[in-house]
Amino acid sequence: MAQVKGTAVLSSLRYLRARFGEQALAGVLSAMPAEDGALMGCLLRLMQEAERQLASQEPRLLQNMGRASCDEGLKGIYKIFLRVGSPGFTIDRAARVLANYYDTGELVVVERGERHVAVELRGLEGSGRQFCERIYGWMQRTLELTGVRNLRSSHSRCVHRGDPVCRFEGSWD
Repeated sequence: MAQVKGTAVLSSLRYLRARFGEQALAGVLSAMPAEDGALMGCLLRLMQEAERQLASQEPRLLQNMGRASCDEGLKGIYKIFLRVGSPGFTIDRAARVLANYYDTGELVVVERGERHVAVELRGLEGSGRQFCERIYGWMQRTLELTGVRNLRSSHSRCVHRGDPVCRFEGSWD
């Protein structure tokens, strides 16, 4: 089973606690099956259960979990990329960070222009569509933190909708 760094799980737990409270988080956790130690599966089940219980209150729950993960993850040394680089440069560097969190899959920048970027997520084993939504939110927030204006983004292709890769695009003014 694919593995994910524990900080990805922790940022999701922190987000759910901050947004919905301790009681809601306890409800999500109590509904999850016993875990075998594979954090990738644990994070997937956490997102699935949070979505089942809480998405009616927050329709973009999974994207917002990704946004919160971005806010938490792009601290310290990574924050310098937000200050010195263009949005395309930052996304290029951010795509490389995926390997710090997941032991499978790659995020590849396939288009990069002055006001546009497109990335593809390839080979993320053990994931579900919930991971795609989480990563989509992470990409949106990363671009926002670079200071782009009027961000327009899409998750135009998805392996969970039958496409060969997941594709995320962003353009701005």
